[in-house]
Amino acid sequence: MRLSLPLALFIFVIIGAHAKAQFLMPGDADPPEATSGNPSVAPYKWAGLLIIPNPTPKNPNAGSLCTGQFIAPRVVLTAGHCLRDLPSNPLGPWPDVTKGVFWLQYQNQAGMPFRIVCGEANPLWSMPQNYASLDASDQDAAFYNATQHDFAMLLVDRKSPNGAMPYALDWKGQYTHAARIGYPGDILEGTVIQKAPGIIFPADALPFGAAASPNLIVQWGPVTDATQGMSGGAWVAHPDAGEGQGHNVLLAVTSFGPVTRTGHPRYPGGTFAAYLTAAEFNPLLRSVENGCK
Repeated sequence: MRLSLPLALFIFVIIGAHAKAQFLMPGDADPPEATSGNPSVAPYKWAGLLIIPNPTPKNPNAGSLCTGQFIAPRVVLTAGHCLRDLPSNPLGPWPDVTKGVFWLQYQNQAGMPFRIVCGEANPLWSMPQNYASLDASDQDAAFYNATQHDFAMLLVDRKSPNGAMPYALDWKGQYTHAARIGYPGDILEGTVIQKAPGIIFPADALPFGAAASPNLIVQWGPVTDATQGMSGGAWVAHPDAGEGQGHNVLLAVTSFGPVTRTGHPRYPGGTFAAYLTAAEFNPLLRSVENGCK
């Protein structure tokens, strides 16, 4: 999830009741716990810390912390809500992303800073204009409809020195496991990028209530404490420092983890993301590469 700076944790609170899902985690070659990643090797070498100021009247120094990664020479992919939170502010102004910075290979308060030239979220990352007047169930439905499209791209001022992460679109049926990578919420204390492995499947494969959409995917694993600050971080199939054929394939970026009204995980171990389709992904990439025009 994205972290609002300096210390306030950002997390979406899901409204409404959902069926409690039971799922047996199969064996996996990855270790069951989150592991620290080395920002100098794949897949971490394409990832960085994204900081976008988002001042409020009560907190003029507020900002947001997310993860992003190069997917083209000058384009960084992240989550749409890293540019603007829709549920709490569906019609408010977008933060000025050009005042932000993307720190490639951030580690121990160091890295390569890139200036953000412009940014665009998926146009379908939106809420209805009458969101505030909707009842709880309709707000819930509107939220899940938006999260099916929760990704964004940023154009930075120069090319990545490490190339870009390969990615797959319309990939259903090809992958069953992925590792979430990203910067946890305590990155400002020097923690390195993290990896959390798990299985992946369409959200409509289990009774997730309003979240059971074929355009949402779920990563289910034993790690639930590595999500704070990881919004926008890649879900990577076959992570491998060797960068062989078919390795380090980006399948999605972290969107949200459902929680109850009291802040407890609604589906422990479950994290959701938008399913990346060529129909939505490619036009946004072309627009951002063209200067967000």
